[in-house]
Amino acid sequence: MSQKKIDIPKRLALAAESVYKFFHRGIAHLTGQMRKPMTAEIYYAFSHRLGISVKGRTLKIRQWRKPRPDDTRLRNLWQMLLLWATPERPNTRAVVRCEGFAEETRSDREGYFEVMLPLEANPDEPVTVELPDAYASRPKEVKAIKPSTGARCLIISDIDDTVLITHAARTLSMIGTTLFGNALTRQIFPGTPELYESLREGASTSETENNPFAYVTSSPYNLHGMLQLIFKENGIPNGAFFMTDWGLDHDKWLKRGHREHKLTSIRQTLEWFPDLPAILIGDSGQHDTHIYSEVAAEFPDRVAEILIRNVSDEKRIAELQTGIEMIRDRGIGFTFFKNSREAADVLFQSGWINEDQHHAVELAFAEDDNPPIKEILEPLERARDRVTESVKETVK
Repeated sequence: MSQKKIDIPKRLALAAESVYKFFHRGIAHLTGQMRKPMTAEIYYAFSHRLGISVKGRTLKIRQWRKPRPDDTRLRNLWQMLLLWATPERPNTRAVVRCEGFAEETRSDREGYFEVMLPLEANPDEPVTVELPDAYASRPKEVKAIKPSTGARCLIISDIDDTVLITHAARTLSMIGTTLFGNALTRQIFPGTPELYESLREGASTSETENNPFAYVTSSPYNLHGMLQLIFKENGIPNGAFFMTDWGLDHDKWLKRGHREHKLTSIRQTLEWFPDLPAILIGDSGQHDTHIYSEVAAEFPDRVAEILIRNVSDEKRIAELQTGIEMIRDRGIGFTFFKNSREAADVLFQSGWINEDQHHAVELAFAEDDNPPIKEILEPLERARDRVTESVKETVK
């Protein structure tokens, strides 16, 4: 009986979602037939040993207001709601080209498409995505991410509470942070841009290794544009974004499982770069520790280092220690770190970054983690001036 009670709300929600999708896709079909402008949002164009993998989504073109640091919470909330109401255009033809090579496909019922251009395609040339169903749509051009021949490692990183301060383990705090902030107000953990850029450059002092990055997160693709802007504004290396499709369907309730999504994405990335050892970076708030441990057990010769940002209390960390020694016994580094400086210590000792990069992360962390002296002194100086003026008035 209780199971039936649980199923009723889900069935009603699925029915409502089906009606919404029916009309939404009908409008999407008319959009294509009427040759209304559409665009392709690209989640990655990644060059690897098998070719160039391109994933994106066909959407109706919308005008977006650029965020400002002083935007009100209400304005941020409105912009976020617009992001969630994604105007996808399903069943739309997409032609992906690069230097004379082309692959044609159709987006699925949620607007997603994915192709792989052949190995002969030159990743130094732009990758373009054309949408022939709408002649008013301009081709979308992107630069494929291409690791250098001297790349020494692959970095696979979570985003929430690993790069971005999100409070993902605390639902209400996470919702508030996500809904009422924007790309210019969201906070990055101090020193993270410098740490990640050092990993991208690598420890070599003769040339930049240009080590590839993949960001694996359970956040929805609706937030991709905002995340890209956050990364660009803060100087965080670009990479492939493996995100999730949120919604109601018979095979998912809001979203598919965290573990399933991350394992599948990590396996795909490891397959792209079979000769590169992987550095896995996550946080202790949710499931990263267990998932990365599972990856290390499955690919013991591929995982070189696991770094978990400690965003939990001592009890949680003690619980996560189970099984870690077995991974360390296999020669895989496993570290809980409190801040970017501690992570840089580990990566420097392991030879993944050099001394200058290590020092740069330390400086950046110290500057970001402590208010500049000027910010402390200025209010004191203003108070001193007010007291001085008051004394002068009293003397007069």
